Amino acid sequence: MKSSKFKIQDEIATVLNDFSMLNRIFIGYSGGIDSHVLLAACAELSEFKSKIIAVYIHHGLQKEADDWAIHCQKTARLLGVSFLVVRVNAHANQGESPEEAARNARYSEFKNLIGENDVLLIAQHREDQLETVLLQLFRGGGLRGLAGIPEKMPFGKGVLLRPLLNISKETVNAYALENELIWIEDPSNQSTIYDRNFLRQEIIPQLKRRWQSLDKTVARTATHCAEAEMLISKYAQSKFETVFNPDDKTLNIFQLLTHSETEQRLILRQWFEVLGLKMPSQDFVQRILKEVILARPDRHPVLHKKGVTICRARIKLICKTAH
Repeated sequence: MKSSKFKIQDEIATVLNDFSMLNRIFIGYSGGIDSHVLLAACAELSEFKSKIIAVYIHHGLQKEADDWAIHCQKTARLLGVSFLVVRVNAHANQGESPEEAARNARYSEFKNLIGENDVLLIAQHREDQLETVLLQLFRGGGLRGLAGIPEKMPFGKGVLLRPLLNISKETVNAYALENELIWIEDPSNQSTIYDRNFLRQEIIPQLKRRWQSLDKTVARTATHCAEAEMLISKYAQSKFETVFNPDDKTLNIFQLLTHSETEQRLILRQWFEVLGLKMPSQDFVQRILKEVILARPDRHPVLHKKGVTICRARIKLICKTAH
């Protein structure tokens, strides 16, 4: 059986070898155990080492953040890879959770860094996939949510990769211990006020005592959901194109009403995706259908939600944003 070191390195090398042209390899490096393992394993791959840039995102939310940045810089220097600190404003806007605000700020800055033929590596593993799918399930997420975290996706001008997504947390921990890594423990990770931490500390350990391979089986379910979502998205796109006006980005209400109600919901969600908006809740989609699309011709209904305004003008369904 392969050691955790070679298992992780082989997984990373397989992912990176898929790219015939590879310029820079950015690695999201928080200093925690997962990202430290990812960075250390990548630095062991001599054919890729010179391309690596470890990136510490300084959220400025905790007093230890400056010390963490120094620790990460020292670690990168010891590993012989380039290092970059990026400071972000991660304070939550109205309607954003602290976690969401930090994540949005972090990924926005990563997008600004990534150029053509660049990749960004993030250290999420199979346990993260398990947590994500369970959170989506508990929040009533659809297929897209239950598809979990993708292993690979276009990102900025390059590609985002999660080479550890099929690796267990146990393997990540074993690598860190075998290689005597020194990592940062973020105290906020112990607070069960956050849903993900509550799942990680209170719920998943109990589930895994009964179903030991839970992370594997849920990851398999996520793959099935991702495949189904891909097929449905293609179908939704074909229906959407019969209704969408690309000139003003509106929907033709008469054309929309020729489709079944299920197809109408798919088309509305596809519309939000094309407009680059956050997916609407099931309740908001239903309100668009009933309160705007099906309103009497002499009415002029307007719906507002989180910076999005939905209204109609004759046969056109219009979406306006606050930006």
